[in-house]
Amino acid sequence: MHLRGPMNVSKLAVYMLPGDFYSPQKRATIPSDVLDAGHIPDAVDGPVAHVALAEPAKEVDLPVIRFLNNSTVQKRTGPGSCSIIAAAPPWSRIASYTSAAPAAATGFAFLANLGDERKSGTFDYSFGNSLGYVIGNGKTVASQNTPFDGTLETSEVEIAVFTDQQCRTGDCEARPRATAHYGFGGESKVFLIEFQMDHYDNVGTDQGMLSDAPAWWFLNAAIPRVLQYGNDKRNIPCSCWSSGCGEFDAFEVLGRGEERAKSTIHRQGNLEGGDSNFFRRPVGRMLKFAVIFHNFNITASVLPDTFDFSQTLTAGQIDNIIAYDPDSYTHSLFPIGD
Repeated sequence: MHLRGPMNVSKLAVYMLPGDFYSPQKRATIPSDVLDAGHIPDAVDGPVAHVALAEPAKEVDLPVIRFLNNSTVQKRTGPGSCSIIAAAPPWSRIASYTSAAPAAATGFAFLANLGDERKSGTFDYSFGNSLGYVIGNGKTVASQNTPFDGTLETSEVEIAVFTDQQCRTGDCEARPRATAHYGFGGESKVFLIEFQMDHYDNVGTDQGMLSDAPAWWFLNAAIPRVLQYGNDKRNIPCSCWSSGCGEFDAFEVLGRGEERAKSTIHRQGNLEGGDSNFFRRPVGRMLKFAVIFHNFNITASVLPDTFDFSQTLTAGQIDNIIAYDPDSYTHSLFPIGD
């Protein structure tokens, strides 16, 4: 994910399901006296909400249940067995950040297109700067991963936030000698942010840059690891952005000093566009926002001020966020297909 100023970020968090697949496997048989007792031991994954005996109990083989989505799962194993209604598991926080002094991050790496072989990343005249680690304010290359200090002063400053796991040699699509980290993979994932976007103009002399236009967006991780902006010196695209590997603008202020922030999806040659929904730019106050990739949809929504970025999120909390309200102008839904 990527952040562009002017923006103050107080919290970030990423959540994933403990397993986003269904994989039937054999378990050891469960004795009939256990079934008669009306409960299932720990051999079955997930909390058990109810057991109903169909016939006099016998020894049965039960599958391991992995969860594909938030729905309750019910399995029957035939005559002489039981039905199990298992509650969906909570979503676990896999990365978190707070700007409260001293700034602290777990599971995140903070980078920018400022690579320098003397510290981290690389530079050449064909492709410019690669990704490299940055100091807390995002303005200067660093030699190691350093927690973001929470402030991107102007639209001239942006950072890329990856997992804290470095790519193994040949394991990621990345430019040679770039500082390459894994992105946040998986079909189901939740990103939460608490932030504000006060008004500050650029201070440099580059008149071609957007000014006072903050944004939060997501790219296929291969794009910034190869070349986020521009083409090579022969004007040939290097990353997969132009061939459709994707960008989602969770929120973006589209013009200098604008007050409305909107969501848009970009998939060249595929699904593209946005809707008329927006939220008012939070100036002088914090706002909480969620982006959820789940069930082949992307949900972008403003959250209540009381929403807690806790260690886990329940299936009910996620269901409430992704329950699309067509009458809400602060909630957007983007189908992305399979």
